[in-house]
Amino acid sequence: MSDASNAPWKAIKIVPYGAVLHVPEDWEALPPVPANGPEILRATGGPGRHLIVFKVPANGLTAAGVADKAQERLAAHGYDDFTRAEVRFAGQPGVALDFVTHRTGNATGIRRTREYFAVRGNAAFVLGMGSTTWEEHLPLIERIADRFELAD
Repeated sequence: MSDASNAPWKAIKIVPYGAVLHVPEDWEALPPVPANGPEILRATGGPGRHLIVFKVPANGLTAAGVADKAQERLAAHGYDDFTRAEVRFAGQPGVALDFVTHRTGNATGIRRTREYFAVRGNAAFVLGMGSTTWEEHLPLIERIADRFELAD
C-alpha cells in the first residue's frame, strides 16, 4: 500500500447494501468470493494490497458483540494474538479487532489483519484489511476505514 495521503480517492458504492467504500484512485473493486461467506466486495491496489467488506446478521448484538463472535470463529481457525479497541467506524461507535496469521509454505511469515465492525439495524458491516508489513501499511488501512460510510 503506497502512501495515498495526497493521492486522489474514489468512492465505490455498494448499492444493494447501502455502503460506500472510499479507496485510492488506483484501486479496483473485485466481485465477492462465494466461498468466503457473507462477503459483499473485495478491492485491491495491487500485490499485497487487498481488503474485504462483509455484511452479516447482527442478531441483536452491538459491534463489540459481533467482534466477539468473529474472534471466536477466527481463533477456532488458528488466528491468534488478538487485540481490540473501541473506534468510530462508518460514522458510529465501532470496534477494531487486530489478529495474526502465522503462514507457512510458500507464503511464510506473520500477517497482521484488522477488522472494523459497525452495526446498523439488523446488519453488521465488517471491513477487513491486512499486511505482512503492518507498520508500513497501517496508515493507509486507517485512512480507508476512516472514509467507509453507511449511506442512508
